[in-house]
Amino acid sequence: MPDRPFDHFRTAITDPVYFFGRSHFIRKIISNPFLVHILLGGRRIGKTSVLSAVERSCLNPDLHASRRAFPVFLSLDVEQPESLNHFRYLLIRRLRDAIERWEKVPKSTIREMYETFGRRVAIREVSLASLIKINLQHQKNPDDDRLMGHDEFREALLNTISELRDKGFEGVIFLLDEAEFVVRKDWANEAWSYFRGLKDNDTALKPFLGFILSGYRDVKEYEQRVGSPLMNIAEIEWLPTLSASDAQALIAQRAEDEGMQLTPDDMALVLALAGHHPYLLQQVLNVIFDEYVAESASSHDRLLRKLLRMPELDRTFSSWWNLDGKTDGFGEIERTLYKLLAQHGEGSDDALSELSGFNWPKTIDALGVLIGTGVIEQVDEEHYMIGTRLFQEWVANQEPIQDI
Repeated sequence: MPDRPFDHFRTAITDPVYFFGRSHFIRKIISNPFLVHILLGGRRIGKTSVLSAVERSCLNPDLHASRRAFPVFLSLDVEQPESLNHFRYLLIRRLRDAIERWEKVPKSTIREMYETFGRRVAIREVSLASLIKINLQHQKNPDDDRLMGHDEFREALLNTISELRDKGFEGVIFLLDEAEFVVRKDWANEAWSYFRGLKDNDTALKPFLGFILSGYRDVKEYEQRVGSPLMNIAEIEWLPTLSASDAQALIAQRAEDEGMQLTPDDMALVLALAGHHPYLLQQVLNVIFDEYVAESASSHDRLLRKLLRMPELDRTFSSWWNLDGKTDGFGEIERTLYKLLAQHGEGSDDALSELSGFNWPKTIDALGVLIGTGVIEQVDEEHYMIGTRLFQEWVANQEPIQDI
């Protein structure tokens, strides 16, 4: 088996050569980066890859934007802030780390620049005390206990933004991946209220500070349940699957990299099994290319059986389907609507609402979750269809789809 990048395309894509689509969202961020955006999507739909693309675009020295933002990526599940004070500290710490890394990057092509920047190379951690006025008799250095109050955070951020202006950036955009980690904490509303206050009332900061939070159902349902202050001013959107043209471009790039020539029947087979889901496209292509090397026949049934036996796909699909209720995957409404679509092939929102017995607002909300997970596609304003045969077959193997 060849050594394919990104753990055989199972992890986030950070190389622009292998990143396809999402241009509308990225352009929207670049044109006005100092807002609050919430990017929702299911596991493996590509949220982290999109944040990496935003980071890469912001750092592009050839970017022509009226207001350029310096990007700071944080995986909250990795960083695991323990309180608002710890969260503020991490934001400033990672901002300073990112600036330090950026200053060490050789100014070559954007791909090479971002590759160097993205390595998260070991750096000298500059003390945050230098960013704020500390009376050593009464205040501690924030690095001592990894905590930062409002005054220290605000002063450090303002001083850093002033420094960034000399580097060609007007402000900062924080890219907060896996925001579920924070919304599950009892201090979540305190944190979001705090950042909402910065965006509403701090005239020195709000024009130069942006956020993108990525997540899935826990983030969406937290906003609906609590009415989070920060999320009330956010632009919220689901990340869909790739467009047909972007999916075809991904397939063509992979075929070129592998030195393979796919027939029209092969292309049709890939798209039938994976739909336009980026992760599923990559995994189906891996299997097809391996079959080519082994000189095995790539029949539909053979590929389907091989793919359905893959433990990684089984874990992903189990997480989406969430029959045991242990993940933030589908609930009863989503599973019911999916089975109706699998049974009928496609359907309108009105018909699905009537057949399922769920009211129209709940039906629309659940269809949004299914689209954002990448298992169905929206045909037009009212109609929906199954998006990937692979997941449809997996569901049928778990619980045979009967008339509902």
